[in-house]
Amino acid sequence: MRINIYHRHFNNKLMKRIFSLLFIFAAVALQAQTFRLEFKPVAGTEYPVNMEVIQDMTIKVPAMGDMTTHTEQKIGAVLTLVEEVEKGYLMETRLTRFTVNTSAQGQSQNFDSEGEDVVSQAIKTITEKPFRLVISRQGEVVEMMPLDTAFFTRADETLATQYAKRKRETTMTQLKALFSESTLKNVAQAGLTKFPDKDLKVPSVWTDDTPSDELGAIITTQYRVDNYADNKVTLMAKMVLMSNPNAKKPEGPQRMENIAGGGEATNIVDAVSGWVIETKGKQNVSGQLVIEQGGQSQSLDLTMVISTVITR
Repeated sequence: MRINIYHRHFNNKLMKRIFSLLFIFAAVALQAQTFRLEFKPVAGTEYPVNMEVIQDMTIKVPAMGDMTTHTEQKIGAVLTLVEEVEKGYLMETRLTRFTVNTSAQGQSQNFDSEGEDVVSQAIKTITEKPFRLVISRQGEVVEMMPLDTAFFTRADETLATQYAKRKRETTMTQLKALFSESTLKNVAQAGLTKFPDKDLKVPSVWTDDTPSDELGAIITTQYRVDNYADNKVTLMAKMVLMSNPNAKKPEGPQRMENIAGGGEATNIVDAVSGWVIETKGKQNVSGQLVIEQGGQSQSLDLTMVISTVITR
């Protein structure tokens, strides 16, 4: 009996050691496994991206206190491969949804491709127009093809059925700002991650610097490979925003200066195609909003809290 008990105790200890070694070896093998992330689209396959952004921007106005603007965006798009080019891949992009709702001081303004009013009908004519851009193999939108000269024509014609000239022109200015080339480029980039041109493994780290003229800042993002399994890669991203004195000043009477802040995000990427499966992130930003009018300028302190969810 003692022998049997001893053998049973010995076998249990042996099995625990074996399992422990298996886990250790599995962890070592996972860390040693190298892979390369690239954007690799396939002809005939659609690459969808759906982006939801919630932003609260608070501006300190002298003698009035804090004024907060709440904005919610829901934008969807589908990309398809046209052809492989020298810089990467020429992709055709079509918007599937475009909703922007803004509220402040008890007032709201809505732009919705799924609405029934005349502005929504005008937006639908814009979303029906495809546009093209070039995406590098490292997952960056490197070139935006010029928009068709008729990109906004049908929208203007739609508004003309119900709006007088002045109101139509004002609304078209708003729509052109909403559907700027920068915005369209950012929608496509939302489905991508900028990959390094090197082999990776768990826990590889790399850094990317992206200038933003809209924010007057440089966004430095550090990526870390957290997991790689079942053709999915989990990336942890930490972002730092710093003011860029060399940023190109945007057109118009308003601009942002002295921007600073940071944030974090978790990205899950399809290791086969390089397309984003899911991203969740949050950023906190502070700085000044500079308003120029009549030869005078005023700087107002602002803070922004931005939450982003991206799915396919």
